[in-house]
Amino acid sequence: MLDTKHLRIIILAAFIAILLIISATLIIANSRDKISQKPTAPDSSETQPQDNEDLQWYIKFSVENQRATAYVEEAYAPVAANGQAYFIGGVAMHPFYPINAGGSPLKPAIPFGTTLYLEKPVKVQGQEYTSFQVMDTGDVYYILWPEYPYWVDIYFGTANYYNQLDANNFGTDQVSYYWIEEWR
Repeated sequence: MLDTKHLRIIILAAFIAILLIISATLIIANSRDKISQKPTAPDSSETQPQDNEDLQWYIKFSVENQRATAYVEEAYAPVAANGQAYFIGGVAMHPFYPINAGGSPLKPAIPFGTTLYLEKPVKVQGQEYTSFQVMDTGDVYYILWPEYPYWVDIYFGTANYYNQLDANNFGTDQVSYYWIEEWR
């Protein structure tokens, strides 16, 4: 007969064997789940937001056949309405509301810094531009072009004979363009 010491050893060995079988089964089952899973990029958590709160939404606005004019500024002129220096590739536009209706000359119809993408290029100082950036406001009373709320006045450079001549020759063309703003 078996004594209690041998019986304990047999029970302990059986218990260890059962634990090893269960552990091996779990390891094999877990590795099969990983094999069947679709692989993911290592940095996917950094490149893709995890929830909708992290997403940035944008909206595209477009206008057609808006009046476009050209202007020059004196070399000693103060800064543009956005508080920065004038630059080729910049435009002025109507304020959001005319100042005689409570509007501000510091709040254009399209926000300062917004890039306007033109349907057709415009030549300024011999170079073609397909986009312009809003930097200034003009016609604060809507006297010139009230029927064109998205009128643009293209900056043609420092006032000198040639720039003034180019601005005058540009005339009052019509342009179509679009811009993109972050959804608010």
